[in-house]
Amino acid sequence: MPSASRAARIPPDSTMITALLVDDEPRANERMRKLLSAHQEIVVSGIAGNVAEARAFLATHSPDVVFLDVEMPGGSGFDLLKNVPDATQVVFVTAREKYAVQAFAAAALDYLVKPVDPERLADTVARLQNQTAGTRDRPTEDREPDSEDLDADEAAAAALGLGDVVSVPLAGKTASNVVTVSDICWIESLRNYTRVALKPPVGVMLFRRRLSYWDKVLPMSAFARVGRSYIVQLAAVDQIEWSSRTETVATFGEGVEPLALGRLPGTRLREILGGHA
Repeated sequence: MPSASRAARIPPDSTMITALLVDDEPRANERMRKLLSAHQEIVVSGIAGNVAEARAFLATHSPDVVFLDVEMPGGSGFDLLKNVPDATQVVFVTAREKYAVQAFAAAALDYLVKPVDPERLADTVARLQNQTAGTRDRPTEDREPDSEDLDADEAAAAALGLGDVVSVPLAGKTASNVVTVSDICWIESLRNYTRVALKPPVGVMLFRRRLSYWDKVLPMSAFARVGRSYIVQLAAVDQIEWSSRTETVATFGEGVEPLALGRLPGTRLREILGGHA
């Protein structure tokens, strides 16, 4: 079994989703490993029994997802968040529901309650696949600009308003596209890229910018971060409907692709819109 100090050997060209399991109960880690073994797209690359072990693992590895317990001796799972790479998703796994709001505020991808239901875990895995889709086989020059270039762009766009425009590089191309801020309905993170749904007739476009870029330049009086992976323009939301026990669909009017959200992001969006009523 892989441990926090010894990662599983994964081929360099692997398209698997790598996962770190963090729980102070060995049985809990073993159960999660067995549950994940039903999903061939996921490989457990490390297992940690506390925050210190997980922190040491993350210092040299960047898994796609961390399945993280909250209450552990020597530190809470929330203490680890500052050590989790930006591109790594976090799924909290705990026996207590009381941390759900805090987990969501920390932009976790999902929140699972022990004992984890296999069907519920399958929903989480599907969301993980959506997050990693389309970002792995791109050439190096098509990846996120370095932090110095990004900071320069952010500085230039720091005072964006709804009527302003911003030039954003397209994924896979040397060209950029000029976007009017008020036309943005929602943004979804795809690791080093973002899918941006724009008002008709443009539709959805893929940009070479991380969600953190949009988080810094968009006017947060008009936009809200709902979870680790989504930003929504509040005034653009037409209606919100539960499509299943674990999924909420937000619509934005005719011609705009609806946005499917998990239970926690959907709940958060409802709470924010309720507060703006």
